[in-house]
Amino acid sequence: MENKGTLVIDLDGTICPIKKADERYEDLKPYDNIIQKLEEYRKKGFRILIFTARQMRTHGGNIGLINVHTSRMTMNWLDKWNVPYDEIIFGKPWPGKGGFYIDDRAIRPDEFLKYNEDELNKMLDDARERITKE
Repeated sequence: MENKGTLVIDLDGTICPIKKADERYEDLKPYDNIIQKLEEYRKKGFRILIFTARQMRTHGGNIGLINVHTSRMTMNWLDKWNVPYDEIIFGKPWPGKGGFYIDDRAIRPDEFLKYNEDELNKMLDDARERITKE
């Protein structure tokens, strides 16, 4: 099947809830609606890449520590819940509670659930057009 593109998706707060202080990552349950939508896109020929900042703050941005302490547990969790993915990248910079990500190809999780592929691409195209006019 032809690769239609890659969905780069966040883990915590997108595929599953953000862990609370009294919770363990291993006990989090993924959002069924997100998993279902990822499966739909995968069947259409999209690759799924998870890009996560999980425990970046905890380990001070040290990717080596993330690989030792976080990666195995996270991959076991993904397998346990049959989360569809083709690749996972640890080490996404964490912007802090007051910061955020800015990207011309970004959509919100609720938009991912609400709109189809064509509608999402139109939203992104329209947003880029608005930027160039300002």
